[in-house]
Amino acid sequence: VDKERKMPLASLPYMEKMLGTVRACVNVHKAFLLLLQQQFADVIESGSGEVPRALATSIAAAKVEAPECAIKSIGLLRRDVGAFGLMESSPFGSANDVLLCCRFAEGDSRVLQQMLVRDLIREHSRLGPALGLGWRVMKAWLAGAIHTSEKLSYLRDQQLLKLLWTLRRYAKQHPGKSKMQTETDAWLHAGDLVYDVAKIHAQQIIHSTVERHFGRSRDTELFWNMSATDCKLCHAY
Repeated sequence: VDKERKMPLASLPYMEKMLGTVRACVNVHKAFLLLLQQQFADVIESGSGEVPRALATSIAAAKVEAPECAIKSIGLLRRDVGAFGLMESSPFGSANDVLLCCRFAEGDSRVLQQMLVRDLIREHSRLGPALGLGWRVMKAWLAGAIHTSEKLSYLRDQQLLKLLWTLRRYAKQHPGKSKMQTETDAWLHAGDLVYDVAKIHAQQIIHSTVERHFGRSRDTELFWNMSATDCKLCHAY
C-alpha cells in the first residue's frame, strides 16, 4: 500500500472483487457438473442405453463453458496482479496452456457450439415457433428483462432472432444455389453471430439449471451478470 503498510494482493479491493466473481462462477460450474454427473449416472443405471437430447445439450454446454471459465479467470487475474504475473514462481504462464487443450479434447468447443445453435434453429425453423420467438423477445423487452435474472434468456432469444433473420435474408439474396450450399454459405456468412448465440445459450442453460435445483444465490447473480457481457467476446476465443 505504501512504505509503512503492506497488504496481500487478494485483500486489495479490486482483487477481492475479482476473486469473488471468479469464485462465484466456479461454484456455479461445480454445482452444474455435479448435477450432470448424477443425471448421467441415472441414465447408465437405467440401462436405456440412450442419453436424452436435453442431457446431451447440457453436457455440451458444460464442455464448452467450464474450460472457458478457467481460461478467462486466469487471464483476468493475471492482468490484475501486475509484474507478479510474469514471474516464473507465479501460478500463471505456460503451465496453464493445458487448459487450451480442454477446448478441443474429447469434443471441439466450436463444433459443440455449432451443434447447440443448430438445435435451436431447428426448433424455430417453422413460422409458428419463429413468430413465438419474436413475441417472446418483445414481451421480455417490455417487461424489462434486461435488468432481471431473465437477462440471459432475453439476450439468447434476441441473438437467436437476429441469427434466424440473417440466415433467411442471405438465402433470399442468393438464389440459384442448391439448398445445402445455400445453408452452408449462409452459416459462414453469419460468422460470429453463431458463436454469440451458442455462448449465451450455454450460459443460460447452466444458470437456469443451477438456480432451478439450488435456488437463487449471490453466486448465481454474479454468474448471470458476468455472463451477459461474455457473449460479446465469444468470437475472441
